[in-house]
Amino acid sequence: MPDGTVSGQPSPPPQPTKDDEGFAAPSLLGTGKTVAFVVVIQLFALFITHVNAPAIQASGYSYQPAGTSSGGSVTNVLILVVFVFASTLAAVWLARKRRAKVFFGIVLFGSGLALFLLTLLAAIQVTSSYFSAYDSLYISLACSLAAVALLVLVTLKKVPEWTALILTGVLSAEVGSYFASTIPILTALLLPIAFSLYDIYTVFKGPLRQLVTTLPAENLAAISSKIGDFSIGTGDTVFYAMIPALAYFQFAGVFGTAPALVSIVAVDVGVVVTLYLLGKVRLLPGLPIPMGLGLAVLLAYYVR
Repeated sequence: MPDGTVSGQPSPPPQPTKDDEGFAAPSLLGTGKTVAFVVVIQLFALFITHVNAPAIQASGYSYQPAGTSSGGSVTNVLILVVFVFASTLAAVWLARKRRAKVFFGIVLFGSGLALFLLTLLAAIQVTSSYFSAYDSLYISLACSLAAVALLVLVTLKKVPEWTALILTGVLSAEVGSYFASTIPILTALLLPIAFSLYDIYTVFKGPLRQLVTTLPAENLAAISSKIGDFSIGTGDTVFYAMIPALAYFQFAGVFGTAPALVSIVAVDVGVVVTLYLLGKVRLLPGLPIPMGLGLAVLLAYYVR
């Protein structure tokens, strides 16, 4: 995955657990748990996209600093890639300077801010149909603050480890849905391609490899999800959620939910293949295979 959470901070690629002789072959149960976790995130992203779509469409907001032409879309993607690359270099520098607390402070602040704002947006859309405007706002604020409070408790290790999966899952679904809903279609199609290429570079040659080898494993847990035999970076799960959400947001009006459901299957087949290959190599980028299959589905509907 592109080495970034919503705050632009690095996210380690999926990695299998080790045995005494090296990296163990993935177990069927571990793979099943990982895929189930991804599916839950994807379905939640579809729900959030459905709920938020009217408000986002009414606002008219979209990420297009360089416009929506072919050249502008490429520039939009490059802006994001350069930002993530710069943030990763900064994280590596902090790790080498033994300033991990600063690094995690940035991650915590960025994740908390995104969690608060995106939870607030979704909660308002859901509760406004059942409560008055003021009650809806108060309930939504309570939900957002509760999410941030849980983030703090997870960071301080005051709650069971499994609660961290709730946070990373919710955050991944919210960010993936937001990207899918606010990025113009051409930029949105180019974005996974660009980050898949960047993912290949940064895992094998770039700064992420240095970060993984510099930071202790327990520190990397703050920006990844441990499920069964594997740890998956939050950045990966954001893109796993974005593809189905994009299919729903762009094509549901014409094709119904079929594009979203087919893209879920395609992405998750890619996840399974990636997890299998991780039993044979030490590091493997988590995006190229799932994104390649997911984008094939999107392009099939886009050109129709």
